[in-house]
Amino acid sequence: MSTAPPPPNNTPHPFMGSPAGPPPPQPPPPPRRGWYGSLSEGGKVTVIGAVIVGVSTLAAAILPSVLSSGDGKGGGDAKPPASQITTQDPTQEPTKTQEPTPTAESDPTGETPSGTPTATETATGGTDASAPPASRTYEVFYQDQAMSLGLPPGEDVGSIDFDVPATRRYSEEEWTTEKEKAEQSGVPVTADLTYADTSYGYLALRNGRNAAQLQPTDPSEKAADCARAAQVGGFTEAVMDDWTLPAQTVLCILTDQGNVARVTITGFIGGKKDGLTDPPTQISLKVTLWKPKG
Repeated sequence: MSTAPPPPNNTPHPFMGSPAGPPPPQPPPPPRRGWYGSLSEGGKVTVIGAVIVGVSTLAAAILPSVLSSGDGKGGGDAKPPASQITTQDPTQEPTKTQEPTPTAESDPTGETPSGTPTATETATGGTDASAPPASRTYEVFYQDQAMSLGLPPGEDVGSIDFDVPATRRYSEEEWTTEKEKAEQSGVPVTADLTYADTSYGYLALRNGRNAAQLQPTDPSEKAADCARAAQVGGFTEAVMDDWTLPAQTVLCILTDQGNVARVTITGFIGGKKDGLTDPPTQISLKVTLWKPKG
C-alpha cells in the first residue's frame, strides 16, 4: 500500500523572500539630563558648597540692617520730630503746674467742710499762714465754758461760734442766705459747728476750720498741743444717730479767726442710743478758747 505525498502548501511563509528577517527591538532613549545632572559627583559637591557659602554671605550682609530697621525701639540716637522739641528761654521762670483744688465730702446742710483757711480768710482776720499754729504763743480768752448745741426740728440748723462765743438757730431760708453771702464775699460763715437733720443728727465742721478728734484719755490741755492736733486735722463731721462721739470725746478746733478751741463733750440730752434714727437732741460741751498773742 502506498502513501500519497501531502498536497503542496500554497500559503507563503511570513519570512519568505526576506533574507534578513524582522529588525530587532530598539531600547528607549536615555532621559535628558541638565547641566547639574551631567556633572560628576565631585562637581556636584563643589556646586553645593559654593551655593551654601553664597547664601551665608548674603544673609550676613542683609540680616543686621533688616533687624535694625524693623525694631520698634530704635537706637539710642533717635531724636523726636522738630515739632515736638521745645526750648526754654533762660531769662524766663519755669512754668508752674496748676495744682488741683481739693474737695471734701459734702454734708446735709449743703456746705463742704474745708481744711486750712484761704488767703481771703487770712486777709479778713483769719490765721496767718506764715507761721504754723503750734509755733505761736497763746493766751486764754475763756476757760471751761459750759455750752450746749441743740438739734432743731425740721430743716432748721443749730450752730455754735466759739470765737464769740455764741449759739444760734437758723431757719432753712436764713441758712441758705448765710451760705450765699459767704460764697459771694469769700468769708466763711460765722458758725464753727452746725447740728442738723433730726433723723440722723449731722454734726459738721464748717468751711475755713480745721479740727481733730482726740481720745478721751489725752492728758494734754495745752494750747500748742491742741493747735498742732487741729492743724493735722481729720475730723469733718459725725453722724450722731450712730452715737459715734461718746462722752468725754475731745475736739481740737482751729477756728476761722485763728483761735484754738478745746471742746469736750460732757453729755447728751434726748435721743435713744439704741433707737433707730434717734440722735440726741442736745449736746453738752465744755470749751476752752485760746487766742494767739501779738
